[in-house]
Amino acid sequence: MILKIQLEIYQWLVPLIAIFFMYRIIAQFRANKRLLFGTVIWLLFWIVITVLAIFPDLISFSVAEALGFKSHINAIIFVALGFLFLLVFYLSSSMDRMDRQITELVRRIALENQEKKESENDNE
Repeated sequence: MILKIQLEIYQWLVPLIAIFFMYRIIAQFRANKRLLFGTVIWLLFWIVITVLAIFPDLISFSVAEALGFKSHINAIIFVALGFLFLLVFYLSSSMDRMDRQITELVRRIALENQEKKESENDNE
């Protein structure tokens, strides 16, 4: 018995795009432009997208059954929205943390500049 698989355009195009982005992510990590955590998250994201593209029915029906959805499309949309909300929360938290760090750094630099000016005025 010969297994005949008919691939749609997106089923070979999406993995090619994913391979391109995974290569870029790894190259950025090697060039110290990405942290390990972000690299792992994005690699997992592209792997999941590739698997979903190659086996869309198998994965979507499995997710729908596991989450109790009657429609497999609704299950995939629900999971994707959940992932996007987590990503937005993570990015928002990162931005808040960087904002606090920048504020602290600016305050520290301002105090150091003030101390330098005062010591220069004392020396005169």
